[in-house]
Amino acid sequence: MSSAGGTAVAMARQQGDQIVVLVPEDGGTPRDPSRIKQLGPAEFRIEAVVEEKRSVLTHALSRIDVIIRNSGSPVEVRLHLDLFGDGSRENFDRSYYGGMPKRDFIYIQPPEGPWRKVDGTTSGWVASVSFMAPFGDTKVGLGPWYTYADYLSFISSLPNHPHLKKEMIGRSDGGREHWELTITNPAVPAANKRTIFWHTREHAYETFSSFAMEGAVSYLLSDAAVEVRRQFVIALHPMTNIDGVALGYEYRGGYDYPEPRGTATGRLTFAAVDRMQPDYIVAWHNWTAPRDYCVAFYTDSEEGKASRRAWDLLTQRLPSPRAVGQRWDAELNPLRHNWFGRRQSNANVHGYSMNRYGARIWGWEIPWWGRDEGDPARNSQDFGAQFARAFTTTLILLDSKAEPVEEPAPVHVSRWQTHEFALRGRAHVENPFRDTTLVGEFTPPSGNTVSVEGFYEGDGTWRLRFAPPEEGEWKYLLRGEGMEIIRHGSMIVGPAKNRGFIGIHQDNPYAFSYSDGTPFFPMGDTCYGLFDDSPITPELRWQYLRTRREQRFNFVRVSVGHSPYRAAADPNYWAWGGTAQKPDLDRLNPVFFHAFEQLLRDMRSVGMNAEVLLFNYYRRPFTDPTQWSASRERLWLRNLIARYGSFDNIFLWTLSNEYETHPDGKYRLDKPGDIEWAKTVGGMVKQLDPYRHPYTVHPVVSSSAKGPSPRDPFDPPWRIGGLYGDAKEVDVLSQQTSSPYSETWDETLRAWTGDAAGVGASIAADRKYRKPVLNTENGYEYLRGYPTNRKQVHHTDKVRRASWRVVCAGGYFAAGFIGTIGHGDNWDRIDPSNKHPFLVKDEGAASQLALLYDFFTALPYWRMEPRQSLVRGNGICLAIPSEAYVVYAPSGGRIEVDLSSAKPAMKARWYHAGEGKFRDAGAVTAGGWQQFEAPDKEDWALLVR
Repeated sequence: MSSAGGTAVAMARQQGDQIVVLVPEDGGTPRDPSRIKQLGPAEFRIEAVVEEKRSVLTHALSRIDVIIRNSGSPVEVRLHLDLFGDGSRENFDRSYYGGMPKRDFIYIQPPEGPWRKVDGTTSGWVASVSFMAPFGDTKVGLGPWYTYADYLSFISSLPNHPHLKKEMIGRSDGGREHWELTITNPAVPAANKRTIFWHTREHAYETFSSFAMEGAVSYLLSDAAVEVRRQFVIALHPMTNIDGVALGYEYRGGYDYPEPRGTATGRLTFAAVDRMQPDYIVAWHNWTAPRDYCVAFYTDSEEGKASRRAWDLLTQRLPSPRAVGQRWDAELNPLRHNWFGRRQSNANVHGYSMNRYGARIWGWEIPWWGRDEGDPARNSQDFGAQFARAFTTTLILLDSKAEPVEEPAPVHVSRWQTHEFALRGRAHVENPFRDTTLVGEFTPPSGNTVSVEGFYEGDGTWRLRFAPPEEGEWKYLLRGEGMEIIRHGSMIVGPAKNRGFIGIHQDNPYAFSYSDGTPFFPMGDTCYGLFDDSPITPELRWQYLRTRREQRFNFVRVSVGHSPYRAAADPNYWAWGGTAQKPDLDRLNPVFFHAFEQLLRDMRSVGMNAEVLLFNYYRRPFTDPTQWSASRERLWLRNLIARYGSFDNIFLWTLSNEYETHPDGKYRLDKPGDIEWAKTVGGMVKQLDPYRHPYTVHPVVSSSAKGPSPRDPFDPPWRIGGLYGDAKEVDVLSQQTSSPYSETWDETLRAWTGDAAGVGASIAADRKYRKPVLNTENGYEYLRGYPTNRKQVHHTDKVRRASWRVVCAGGYFAAGFIGTIGHGDNWDRIDPSNKHPFLVKDEGAASQLALLYDFFTALPYWRMEPRQSLVRGNGICLAIPSEAYVVYAPSGGRIEVDLSSAKPAMKARWYHAGEGKFRDAGAVTAGGWQQFEAPDKEDWALLVR
């Protein structure tokens, strides 16, 4: 519920304008019309201000409440919100109390519609947003409004209930009504009850708590709270800072700042505490900044010492904040938010209650961010009811003596070996897939606790997988959020039996290695639908994996949930609840994920790693923005990483194939939307994945492109570093390029031919960011007689030459073969005149790339760097001067190499890239430039060691 209330006190308009900005009397801000500047017919700059003149806050201003009045047809309105507060704010982004760069959204409520969030951009202290304003009044705020008028409306709407007493206990300095609600069962003597004093909206901008209070009252008067009303007297002040809310104040002005008893409402609040002498005092707060953390504070002790017991009980009964992209603040040390035994100031009503009457303080600080999908007002009401239920249940449980839980026998594992915990518990939410989390806190001998997220398996079972990276005795705590699980135990971790996880090489930011330091030379293949493309039978899958591994390939690019067509025929291939025809996208199908897990295990059994494409923006539901919401994306991502993150054969998490197809499946790079999305997902991956598998973005549009389409021209060379080179969320720069360079369609071969001469320049352009560079689509090898997938096939020589160019330029690559690309379901529909079977065949590129792999892995490749200054002529040089030189000559010929640093005993040999045969290159003369002549005009590599 919300209403504008009152009349406008400020207006920005010009004669005859269709769009005007008004500031309502009830709660509007800024109240000075000169702070609303019209920049165009429907464009305005609004300067936020501390209406109460003084504030203790340092982060961006938290309150702007205005009305956009449209007297004509719908029109796009653009607002620029200056949150600097006339230069009074200094915390731009140095802590999560700042976060101005993420303060890039507002909330609007069109006429007759719910509140909704509108995303925009920030520049310095200014947030800019655009939205369509229909005819009539559209409310705009940094958070959804909850005004003094809404408060009065709520009070008057309360039902006549035998357990509810409403009383106006006074008026504010501005003459506004201050109401107290008392909820209890009057048939139970007061002497047998404890008293809870519950108040909200101490801080004027914190509207979440007002909506939540409506939900809490609804719960406390419901049949579900019968026992609560028997055991407690609950006195509620639904709006404490009444004048501050009504006058557009931001924080504590109008209530207790600068003097705690300096206002009528402050004195009424302290008087209420003296009258009640409460056992508990509850205060709710919320943030407008987009923080990743929320706070639950409490007061509890056991045997005279501060305890986390109450925090565990409460958080097991509240929906997991991870479901909305947040975590509990200080979750590894909840005692940080335990008020027991702390010195308090009597100037604060909470401290006064604790000091004077021994009240125990409880409450929260919750951000709107993440809880605003759909109808944010309804969501906050629901959360208020959930907190009321969880809080009162926790108080009742604290009075009962918990049965001791026997610690299980120690778990014995090897370093980097995955152990799976399977636990059963009772959920306190309607949808355990989305709103619960099993959290593992693992503390090694070194003392740095690791937090790991589990997943819901269905049927009341949660699982958590953990692979300890350190030897010795670990301690663990497994706890539920949104469900009842708590278990302590230990792990005895012995010496490793594997090499650990693949990551960035600790000594070379351009290379990869395992956890134990063993270098890793990635050579991949692409088989998008290896799991669920209909033509791929289990027998063909095994044949494919064994064949590619024998050909030296060590990772496969594979998509999750690639084919809805197979899912329509076989429900086991549907990843969500319901069916492909009638989906429930807020739940998951564990059978699907078990089968994908088995694929990963099969890959590991043959020594194959996986580049997992996390999202598929060629398929519904991913490509339907009306269905694929942020919360569903988050559920999907959490589940994938929790299930598979501990697998040591996960090589890369890749956002999607051609991420520019986000959000609707169309090839179009949306700036900044697609780019910010890629970074946001990368940040989520890093938060969720304790094993730090590298994360990358697979593009089709160059960062130097002159338009949003892959068909638009670009400044060569093709590159991606301009978008993600400096992005801390992206570990590896992935490229998709060879076709923009010299090539010719051969109608006889039915394949592209040429030299892919520019791929090396592309690698060089992106290497300046000190990250590994991968070219993961430089051309699928053709197969004689097989459909060309609209000319997306390349001749064997071109595939080989492109791969050699990539590696000698300092990059790595993934190949592809048209018979095993693994999207027959797709192409059988796109190209119905042809059939696209899965054929584990090739025209020779696979064996030739195996030769490349053997050639480089016999060298210290992880230490070799591009050294083009050491070569003259048509050659590409990778070298460690004085130790090893590789010069690739794509068309043979004469090259010169600077061997000034070479040692006298070094030898030179030519290596035929297609046949894998060495030929002597003659004597090496150290100390200067030396000429070498390739045996013919085919592609050769000169090796000097």
